[in-house]
Amino acid sequence: MGNTVDADQPPIASRLARGQTADMDKSELRPIVRARRAAVPPAVRASRDAAILDHLGALVTARMVVCAFVPDDDEAGGPEMLARVADCGARILLPVSPAVGPLGWSQYAGPADLQSGRFGIPVPSAPPGGPETIAEADLVLVPAVAVDRRGNRLGRGGGYYDRSLSLARPDARLLALVDSENVLDAVPTEDHDRPVDGVITEDGLLDFGTWHSAE
Repeated sequence: MGNTVDADQPPIASRLARGQTADMDKSELRPIVRARRAAVPPAVRASRDAAILDHLGALVTARMVVCAFVPDDDEAGGPEMLARVADCGARILLPVSPAVGPLGWSQYAGPADLQSGRFGIPVPSAPPGGPETIAEADLVLVPAVAVDRRGNRLGRGGGYYDRSLSLARPDARLLALVDSENVLDAVPTEDHDRPVDGVITEDGLLDFGTWHSAE
């Protein structure tokens, strides 16, 4: 049997437009939000991604350690994200998904070094370090399809990052990249969800005031 639909409940897209998203199921909201980015014309999406990477590049410095990820075509920031971070002189660690538990991390050595990993996600050829390797990072870029204005993140549903972010250093900055239209008033949350410190959109950095530098 399918899910029961409340006849008095507005359609999902209407609830999203009205900001009525906090009580939605994640599995309902996720495809709607992803479809909004997919519907953006490619030229507009590329322009947004370029602006997002400009704002990201302003935050990354030489010798910084950045835990990043390989973006899908439908993720904000686009396919040039790793190149931009590398051009800033940062050392990049990429996630390696285990069968269970938090993520391992392997050093990025360029696009030619990537190979297919679990779920078909590209990973470096070097064997990964353990989950504790995330503690080397000064900046953690966290995949998201939407973020709300308190830092709550809607991910892709695997839960790997929620199990991993608690191992980051207390002074590490946790940032998501999303299009500005996918910064929502609220996203549904669960007890195990880990918020981010800010979000980078094409309009700039939206800082939630939760990050505390070690300096």
